[in-house]
Amino acid sequence: MSLTLDYFIDENLKLFQDPEHFRFNTDTKLLAQFVRLKKQERVLDIGTNNAAILVYLDQFNVKELVGVEILGETSKVAQKNVDTFIKHRARIVNKPIQEYTDNLFDVIVSNPPYFKMNANQQPEKLNYRHLGRMEENLTLEQLVYHASRLLKSYGRFYMVHRPNRLNEINRVLYANHFSIRNLQFAYDHRDNKVKSVLIEAIKESNCDMNVLEPIYI
Repeated sequence: MSLTLDYFIDENLKLFQDPEHFRFNTDTKLLAQFVRLKKQERVLDIGTNNAAILVYLDQFNVKELVGVEILGETSKVAQKNVDTFIKHRARIVNKPIQEYTDNLFDVIVSNPPYFKMNANQQPEKLNYRHLGRMEENLTLEQLVYHASRLLKSYGRFYMVHRPNRLNEINRVLYANHFSIRNLQFAYDHRDNKVKSVLIEAIKESNCDMNVLEPIYI
């Protein structure tokens, strides 16, 4: 396993990455900074990849950080980052979120795969980077269902996704007892097009939706 040592958002936040795997990107950074934590909360990162978001959230007064990652080699990188850089109680679980059980969390975070599999794609031909982007192991419906299953009532679910799927996202969230509280669009300053949407959804809440000021990247 040949790893690079990079910094994430801040030069003081370092982590290891595997060049062959899905590496953190702008959306990972946007999501990490979008999350708001209260004191002593338990946080779950679904599809934690190399645990970059957990490394960032370790700066705050958390009770526990948990990352679930289905890919074995990727979870080893995440575990190395937890062991090396995280100060709070933290653990990496190498299994599908569909099989994961735990006490309920206060906050759940996910930077999930954005793209649906099509009929011509053969799963066995997908590499690690493809698996970070394609819904082979985790569909939007599965993600939201299991986030609801593992989250406390009035718990907060943070995710980043593509704006063209916003109708579907809202429908799936509502079907799983979530209401969107905060929505924020990230624009590419070069063409002024929306590239990503950041979502904070509250479980079993009838809150109004706030559309926050846009981000330009």
